[in-house]
Amino acid sequence: MDSPLILIVDDEAGVRFVLEQSLKSEGYRLDLAASGEEALTKLSTTSYDLILLDLHMEPIDGMAVFQAARKLDPEVVVIILTGYSSLESAVEALRLGAFDYLFKPVLPDTIRQRVQEGVTLRRRMVWRRQMLSQIDNLRQVLSEFDAESKRVNPPTTDQRFLRSGPLVIDIHHRQATINNTLLDLTTAEFDLLSCLVKMAPEPLSPRQLVKCALDYNAEDTEARDIVKWHIHHLRRKLEQDPNHPCYIITVRHKGYLWRGE
Repeated sequence: MDSPLILIVDDEAGVRFVLEQSLKSEGYRLDLAASGEEALTKLSTTSYDLILLDLHMEPIDGMAVFQAARKLDPEVVVIILTGYSSLESAVEALRLGAFDYLFKPVLPDTIRQRVQEGVTLRRRMVWRRQMLSQIDNLRQVLSEFDAESKRVNPPTTDQRFLRSGPLVIDIHHRQATINNTLLDLTTAEFDLLSCLVKMAPEPLSPRQLVKCALDYNAEDTEARDIVKWHIHHLRRKLEQDPNHPCYIITVRHKGYLWRGE
């Protein structure tokens, strides 16, 4: 496995130097950006495991870089570097999914510790995604095997199709179209979408969705991580603007619901 790739983003040369010196002996691959603009350029061509990100930069600040990084890779681990004057922005970044924030100046030992913990989290998330992908592939194979071995007659039209607005789900052939366009869905995505549509307009919690779509009992934290990943990809396939979804809606403290009308 390749060593973790870390992007250091700070417009102060001295800070970049301290961060680089603190981490280079730990076996990480390091990349540096001296501005928000340079960071966005690097993010557009390279996938990073962890980002050490200064918030106070001009004209493109750290929050803009953070949002772009999370859009490109929801699993990227971001550690915010901040002064007391930008604490409010750092807290907002935490709310949006940043791993942690550190006040400047940062002690080298603190940097190394939090980066190591962030890298460990990244590896766990990647491992979980790979396991879920393998499970999804196995479920797909089993589903095709069962369909072929049972050779059941197609269900009636009322049982076979789920319709909601522009979405049509064919339960028998396990296909879905929206606005007459066929969706390229994985097995888990198809089952998750079917669960949302069946229960609409009632929201489903992440645990309910994992049980309904994957037939798996998960704790709250694990269920949120699993569902968040699949919802992210479903929105990219369904929504015209995944950042402002109109079909799969997040209901705060409750979960997700399908709004097809």
